[in-house]
Amino acid sequence: MVNGLATTRWLFAGGAAIVLVAAGCAEFPKDTRARGHTSPRPSAAPVAKPAEETNTLRFAVSFPERIRNSPLTGRVLLFLSQRGDREPRRADYFNLPATYAVNVTNLLPNDLAVLLPAKFRIADALAYPEALDRLTPGTYYAQAVIDVDETRANYNNGPGNLYSSVVRCELNGSRGGTIEIVADQVVRDTPPLDTDWVKLVEIRSRLLSDFYGREVKLRAAVILPSSYHEKATEKFPALYVIPGFGGTHRAAWNWIQSKAGLKWQRGEVPLQMLRIELDPEVPLGHSVFANSANNGPVGDALVKELIPEIEKRFRCIPEARARFLTGHSSGGWAALWMQISYSDLFGGCWSTAPDPVDFRAFQTLNIYEDRNGHWTREGLSRPVARSRTSVALTFSQLDLWEHVTGWGGQLDSFDAAFSPRGTDGRPLRLMNKISGVIDRQVAEHWKRYDIRHLLQTNWTTLGPELTGKLHVIAADEDTFYLDGAVELLRDFLKTTHFGGYVEIIPGDHGSILTDELRERMDREIGEKFAEKAVKPAVGP
Repeated sequence: MVNGLATTRWLFAGGAAIVLVAAGCAEFPKDTRARGHTSPRPSAAPVAKPAEETNTLRFAVSFPERIRNSPLTGRVLLFLSQRGDREPRRADYFNLPATYAVNVTNLLPNDLAVLLPAKFRIADALAYPEALDRLTPGTYYAQAVIDVDETRANYNNGPGNLYSSVVRCELNGSRGGTIEIVADQVVRDTPPLDTDWVKLVEIRSRLLSDFYGREVKLRAAVILPSSYHEKATEKFPALYVIPGFGGTHRAAWNWIQSKAGLKWQRGEVPLQMLRIELDPEVPLGHSVFANSANNGPVGDALVKELIPEIEKRFRCIPEARARFLTGHSSGGWAALWMQISYSDLFGGCWSTAPDPVDFRAFQTLNIYEDRNGHWTREGLSRPVARSRTSVALTFSQLDLWEHVTGWGGQLDSFDAAFSPRGTDGRPLRLMNKISGVIDRQVAEHWKRYDIRHLLQTNWTTLGPELTGKLHVIAADEDTFYLDGAVELLRDFLKTTHFGGYVEIIPGDHGSILTDELRERMDREIGEKFAEKAVKPAVGP
């Protein structure tokens, strides 16, 4: 560790002073395994010994010149976890680590971005869940990420982002000296390679490139049916699979090796079709393929650019009767949205555990009537996730976490997809990240993306186009309280003759998606295709 501190620099970001201190380089054990998405073992993390035990606690984050020889501007994230079984930066909603952040401008190699306890005591500090010096004393595993990428929502996957190995340290209030962390690893974006079964499709989107003012690509992974090569002249139907939040087309390479994928390879499926995994990620989160003021014309880009290119490269049947949609969670919402928005382009959707399809039940919030997203009218903290019967996460916790980590989280994703664009170029927020107060004008704008409202308002026009095409399945104890909105959608559709189904079955958000349910939906897709198959003309 470094004992001496030298030449102090002051930078100002977001109105707050950030201390950058130049210092000598400390030697840290290097992770000799492949860089990128491998996880070093936190249990074997080096121990950070503070320079002077009596000094004020401070974390000093730097990056070496050999990793990047130019200054950077971005957000420095510090993750602190008491769990020693995984990298702290790889958090999940039910185990969010303590997280702290500072914004830096033109940070030079070997300079230090210093995170001081005093910085995180103000009301809107970039601190989760509380001030740095209020953490329970004990052993922590620390890791830093320097987020400079503006093309990916997830800081763990952003090309060019820097991150450190895991460092074990002892924390005890505001004292403990300087703990240095070196971000000496780089996130690399290595495109997956084609196999006999999975083919990458990547094209430039003119629509999105024009919107963003930079090069933007659309991506998908096409999984070939087992008979694709032996039936060299035959054309096939296509199932478009939309991953949930955090998922991308890269899942296809793992899926083909799964139990379902191995059956696919053996041809043990109800329908020989192309399975096409889409990439829904945009810089602000999950696009849900809804054209929006913030994400751009992502839906139009899919149907006008990517799908035609896929049908050009592969032997697809280029007709609505042979195009199907499916997805889970955010992907489930997107599948419904695409079917409704482009009803004459797709022949049916199978949506499981979709994100809120009725904003009167936006998880545990009614965006049209409630005044605050964090607190109920009774003054209780409003839950956003549960473990069956107990609350696992609240809106205020998730909002604060996203406030610290920056744009790209799940709630941010909703704002990006459904909200108008602010004068600063960012989405206007439905609810204030700190106070939870709901913006009534933003809530009104969201109404155009309220699926139940959209259907009920326009059923005279949409109903005939959607007959037999809507299939929705949700859990009766959904982990993210999504069942309430599905119930409201079901109640409306019961008043119509829509020819599909809305089912609520026992289970939670993930457990309902069993092999049996997947196989059932595959059978139904096969039956739907057979029902619409063109029958040969019969002579007199």
